[in-house]
Amino acid sequence: MGRKGQRRSLKRLFAPKNWRIERKVKEWTVKPIPGPHSKEVSIPITILLRDYLGHATNRKEVNFILNNGDVLVNGRPIKDSSFPVGLMDVIEIPKTKEYFRVLFDKKGSVNLLKIDESEKNTKLFKLINKTMIRGNKLQLNLHDGTNVLSEEGYPTSSTLVMKVPEMKVVDSLEFKEGYIGLVIKGKNVSKIGKISKITEFGIYKDAVLLESGNDKFQTLKDYVLVVGKDSPIIKIE
Repeated sequence: MGRKGQRRSLKRLFAPKNWRIERKVKEWTVKPIPGPHSKEVSIPITILLRDYLGHATNRKEVNFILNNGDVLVNGRPIKDSSFPVGLMDVIEIPKTKEYFRVLFDKKGSVNLLKIDESEKNTKLFKLINKTMIRGNKLQLNLHDGTNVLSEEGYPTSSTLVMKVPEMKVVDSLEFKEGYIGLVIKGKNVSKIGKISKITEFGIYKDAVLLESGNDKFQTLKDYVLVVGKDSPIIKIE
């Protein structure tokens, strides 16, 4: 009789390259459940608590921590040790008063940036596209798979500054020249610069040129998250 359901573990050798884990120490690691981020751009909460932060030595200890409600992601307690977290998520550990934002380093690996308590309820979302749903309602589709209803039609590729866990839009940043962008994918991942040129037409359509001091680098519009007008509105490095 065949095995029912999907395996909840994953061979370490086949884990996404952006997970900073030892590949040859053990055979298996945690497989993320379907959630707000795809497997390629996220990491299970177990790995962050155990391998990154050292708050646990095994999955049993992680489950104990989570079952006590001691870890919040975007303001909500997480109970499943396979829950995936990804770009811009905020991890809060109330007992130790630690707050982290999930970002990527220059190699594209998942990285935790320690932030102040004042930022724990702020998350930036890239607006991927918009759809009209039943009842003639506008749905905003965001970078982490989140969908929210809105009465305001923000331009595609804008950044929505949202208060979590309420998921309330408190501000927006349009994708435009002169604004500050963070590269979230590709060979220039983690670089920050001022958007100096956006190509809308022709062979280089959707190409974006950014500048940081004497450094100039080009990437795709889909790979850039606007993080501020003159400077980033949150800590990102």
